[in-house]
Amino acid sequence: MRKPYAGLTVFSLTIALASSMFLGQTKRPYDIVAIKFCPKTANTYPKFGKEFSQRAQQKLDKEYCRYERKLLKEVWEQKQFESSTPIPESALRIRNIPATESKAIWFLVAPIASGLAYLSWAQKSELNEKLAHDELEAYKTCIKINTVSAQNEREFKKLQTNSNWDKQKIKHGFIPVEAIKDRAQRQQEIQDKTHASALKQLELGDSEMDKKIAENLRDKHKADKESQKVLGIKNAEGHITNEESRNQQLVNQLVDALKHHESGWLWTVVDAIKPIWLVGDMGTGKTNTSVAIGLTRKYCLDIPVFRIADRHLNGENSDVWNLLEAQLKANNDLAILEAIQDVIERRDDRINSKVEEPEQFLLDEFTQLAKIDKESVERFVSSTFSDTRKAKEYFIGVTHNLTNAAFGDGTADMRKGAFYLQKFTLDNKKPLPRILIKTGLKDNLGNNLEDVEKTLPTWFRAETIYGHFNNKPIQFEA
Repeated sequence: MRKPYAGLTVFSLTIALASSMFLGQTKRPYDIVAIKFCPKTANTYPKFGKEFSQRAQQKLDKEYCRYERKLLKEVWEQKQFESSTPIPESALRIRNIPATESKAIWFLVAPIASGLAYLSWAQKSELNEKLAHDELEAYKTCIKINTVSAQNEREFKKLQTNSNWDKQKIKHGFIPVEAIKDRAQRQQEIQDKTHASALKQLELGDSEMDKKIAENLRDKHKADKESQKVLGIKNAEGHITNEESRNQQLVNQLVDALKHHESGWLWTVVDAIKPIWLVGDMGTGKTNTSVAIGLTRKYCLDIPVFRIADRHLNGENSDVWNLLEAQLKANNDLAILEAIQDVIERRDDRINSKVEEPEQFLLDEFTQLAKIDKESVERFVSSTFSDTRKAKEYFIGVTHNLTNAAFGDGTADMRKGAFYLQKFTLDNKKPLPRILIKTGLKDNLGNNLEDVEKTLPTWFRAETIYGHFNNKPIQFEA
């Protein structure tokens, strides 16, 4: 049985409107008094005759007592109180008219009735929508049933007709029985192959999903390992996890080897925040050594590589550069010039914001940049020698020479405060282990040392340092 939501909506709206109209009527929330002035005659009985006295009183009542005046009760009482000669109450006829009763209940009736009307209409709309949906679904179901029935009927009639014709053809010798059997056999083979193909497609879909699940699990496992490596997650007993302990062991081994190689000069270079410039001819391995220093800082000092720049970034050294996993890359002269301009501004921002997290910037093929934009290069060189320490930037640059043409005029004195590592080769193909530290090292008294001869360990290469922390640990000499 359907509920009369429409009638309930109209009824509730009527009550709400009536309540609103009733609330709009003027109310009288105060008391008033109706006063008649009826003085008593002085010709009273028995001093005068009774009849004469009555006529005198009637005359006074006719003249004064016919009129009734209304005013606020509070005002009347105040005036009577303030009057020096108040009118005696015996000469007055006072009728109290109380205030009209307040109908505050209507303040609740109107909104409640409106809410009921809204709910009733909403319920009616919902029922209408559901009824329309049910009718549409029933109509669609009916169409589908009729369509399927018609298709089945056509298929049945088609098979019956074909069967009858086949029988007639066989009866009259137009088609041999073997041909009918052969056609039936071929149809069965086609059905079997179709079924087998469908099964293979299902199996292929399952295998693809299994492969995707395996890849997701592998990526998740890799991400968990990286998270543990970065965050240093501890187990329930408060000990560092095995992998974190192993990574720290690898770090300790590499640092110890650097500190014990030729009085630890290489660890001094890696650990210092001074700018590092690698100088030398082609084929001396400058790029590889710069990446090796960057990787050592990344793994041992937890200093990420923010930016790398090299006009040959995608060339033969691309595999080495990719080991750094830099956030930003510049691979041509225009991009490199834009990068060094951005670096100058970034250093100023990092200095002003007093950042604590260090970062690395590696720049290769610096030699020819001054020929393209001398002003930007001179500003960059000046910033490199004066701002990198305050900006917490570990800078490594690669160049072919230390001339003023490459670094700019007036920078000779400033260049003495950086590490200049000169590399060598015999045939411009194979680097020599020899390295000349032109500036940067100091003696025990803090005096600058120049042209100090050292060597690089054979294992200090980018690929070897990367492999040390990726399942190919270095076998250091005892």
